[in-house]
Amino acid sequence: MNIADQGYKEIFKNSPMAILILSANGPDYSILDVNSAYLEATHTTREFLVGKAVFSVFPTNPTDQNSRNIEKTILSFEEAISTKKSHTMHEYRYDIPIGGTTEFTERYWTTINTPVLGEDGTIAYIIHSPRDVTENVLLQQREKSGIEALKTQRKQLYSTFMQAPVGIGIFKGPDYIVDLINPVLCKLYGKRIEEMIGKPIFEVLSLAKGQGFEELLEQVRTTGEHYEGWAIEVPLIRDGVIEKVYVDFVYEPFYEDDNSISGVIAVASEVSAQIHAKHQLEEAEERARLAADAVELGIYDLNILSGELITSLRFANIFGFDSPAKHNDYTAVIHPEDLHLRVKAHEQAIENGVMNYEARVIWKDGSIHWVRVEGKVLYDKKDNPTRILGTVLDITSQKADKELQRKLITLVDNSVDLMSIFNLEGKFTYINAAGLALLGLATQEEELALPAEGMQNAEDLQFFQQEVLPSVMHNGSWAGKMNVHNFKTGEIIPVFNNCIRIDDFLTGEVLAVGAVMRDLRAELKAKQALADSEQLLRNITTASPTALWMSDTQGKLNYVNQTWIDWSGKAFEDNLEYGWISAVIPEDIKQVIEQFHLAMQNKVQYEVEFRINHADGTQHWCSVIGEQQFNQNGEFTGYIGSCTDITEHKELQNQKDNFLGIASHELKTPVTSLKGYAQVMERILKKKDLNMEADMMRKMDAQLNRLTSLISDLLDVTKINAGKLSFNNQLFDLKPLLEEIVDDLQLTTDRQVIVKNFQPAGKIYADKDRIEQVIINFISNAIKYSPEATEILVHLKQEQHEVIVGIQDFGIGIAPEDHLKVFEQFYRVSGKMQHTFPGLGLGLYISAEFIRKIGGRIWVESKKNEGSCFYFAMPVHTA
Repeated sequence: MNIADQGYKEIFKNSPMAILILSANGPDYSILDVNSAYLEATHTTREFLVGKAVFSVFPTNPTDQNSRNIEKTILSFEEAISTKKSHTMHEYRYDIPIGGTTEFTERYWTTINTPVLGEDGTIAYIIHSPRDVTENVLLQQREKSGIEALKTQRKQLYSTFMQAPVGIGIFKGPDYIVDLINPVLCKLYGKRIEEMIGKPIFEVLSLAKGQGFEELLEQVRTTGEHYEGWAIEVPLIRDGVIEKVYVDFVYEPFYEDDNSISGVIAVASEVSAQIHAKHQLEEAEERARLAADAVELGIYDLNILSGELITSLRFANIFGFDSPAKHNDYTAVIHPEDLHLRVKAHEQAIENGVMNYEARVIWKDGSIHWVRVEGKVLYDKKDNPTRILGTVLDITSQKADKELQRKLITLVDNSVDLMSIFNLEGKFTYINAAGLALLGLATQEEELALPAEGMQNAEDLQFFQQEVLPSVMHNGSWAGKMNVHNFKTGEIIPVFNNCIRIDDFLTGEVLAVGAVMRDLRAELKAKQALADSEQLLRNITTASPTALWMSDTQGKLNYVNQTWIDWSGKAFEDNLEYGWISAVIPEDIKQVIEQFHLAMQNKVQYEVEFRINHADGTQHWCSVIGEQQFNQNGEFTGYIGSCTDITEHKELQNQKDNFLGIASHELKTPVTSLKGYAQVMERILKKKDLNMEADMMRKMDAQLNRLTSLISDLLDVTKINAGKLSFNNQLFDLKPLLEEIVDDLQLTTDRQVIVKNFQPAGKIYADKDRIEQVIINFISNAIKYSPEATEILVHLKQEQHEVIVGIQDFGIGIAPEDHLKVFEQFYRVSGKMQHTFPGLGLGLYISAEFIRKIGGRIWVESKKNEGSCFYFAMPVHTA
């Protein structure tokens, strides 16, 4: 912004004339800017007006029903836009609301709407400038009331108008012949009676012709409606000189006895002296108001004898009032602790003639503001004090600035960093306590006596003078590392220096240079200790025989140790994020990723086994464990884990599986034979009525059933591990199968009721026998692990493209960290519970493998001591 633009802005801002800048975007006419005079005149704020449509912030006025001011204002805007010339609205009423009430203050305005053209000739915006003419209008109204009184007595006045103190004349006919005129009106016109009687009025008053008076007289004579004009300027020749005379006049129809209108009665009085005096008074008041407003002063006049207090609006605003208040109201808002200051100041003012004190006032909203009151005592001829005239100023911001300055000085004095200021001659003007300690100086005076360059050796001083100082002077600041030395010990101290140029706020002149220096010794020691610690950790992880890794919250690896790099045969960078997956054999990738995502979703420990293509060209088995990590706020930050080579363990497990497969197969035949013999023996013993022996055979048969089930599970496990598990898939509906299984298993328990909760579901394509085996396993476990519950819920539903089966119990439940383990081979409940619920821990493992291998998914939802719900889902079969 150049100086001219700034000047125009200041003129607009401080103009005594109220101004509103509007966009020419009818019908909204958005408010672009507003000056202080307008805000004061309308009791509004800048935030309330700027950016809004003018008729939304100044809605329909209570007087608008009769005056139609909104409609007139819109027409005035349109006239200014269409003609590209100023348009004036004269003396219309628009009342101003009194803040905090439903009342309005009566106001009259004369407004000029001026279009401002852009360089292309189009209207850029509209200057809306209202002038408060309330005083004139009210004066006119009072004078109008007097004229109204004259109207009621017009017949009596007609006979005595020659002695009337106002000018009266009767003009007859369409030519307005002067029929009668009194001396006062003749004097006003500057004519003698004989010069006017019997002649057309505009022939005698030639200068008034063509000024619109002919039309006004014609309107009154033809319509019978009177007309009033107030402070109207009329050109007249008086004593041979052309004068501009201000006249108040009324035109009344002149009625004959038959009630016909034959002419016009003109009643006029000259108000030139009053108008000139009023203009001078307004100019004087405006100059005083501008002077007070320029410094935001409130003005008061206190009558010491009567206690009457007259204040300006600004005075009232400073004390927290929307409009001038009573003397006691102002006193009531002074802070109780400061009332004695006011009393003392008044007593001293009576003695020495000068009022001066500062106090706090409490506004209606409870906020506290500081005011400075000044004044001068006026005396009568006997030197008795009669009045105090003075001003009041809001000094809240100055008080706040001083308080802030005090706090900043306290903050600087107690800072742990060196803070200093030196002038352009290189001499210190200030240094805080931390700076004195850093440089080994005892007192402020000792430091101020030294030049700024004294705190550096020759090499560091050269760097400061050639690099730091030129950057500060040219760019305004410099930040970086440098050295200073301790005057007492001579120690070279590394610091981080924030150096700034200090300019004069108004002129921009460079005043001094400031510096904030932080001692880096502790930080450098900490960094070195951290580097040493990191190097030690790096050495440990590199030497570890176990692969170590770390991930972020998205599962992307951000660290692997040298062991994994050696296993994968890839560089460190190639293993980061998801690069490590390329070392996993393709058949295991899906399982690895699904298990990782599931663990991350639940933020639980991650465990998985998979095979990798080792750098030595062979396949190796790896077992991964990842521990979830949380920060001090309990927020999840990722995983830290290890990867162990379990190839030898897997080979031993394969040997075990082979052994189990052979053993299970070899056991199956003799167990089947034993089962047959037991059943035959039971029937023989029953025929011989040896019931006790027969019951023993039945129990033996039941144990053989259990042994057969365990052998079947072992055979299934060996088939799963050997990849030889076969399936006989077919299309079927799960609901009939579920109903049959539930009915059969209900016979095995007397305590729990198995509740069917079946919803319509589609058909699936799977091995029906394997699905039956899974459901039986789920329900059997629910019965076994909820011995105290009274019901088990079996759910069947379809969600989107899956059929979902859920078996819900209300038993012992499963801890969150064990949710993934329950589907592992040989997993059993740990602790004392393993004796309560015996088994090999193969059922859920086998079920999980069945479901996964036929394209479904399996999971559990459970809370410790509240129960569990085991689910599996299969895709809905589509043609």
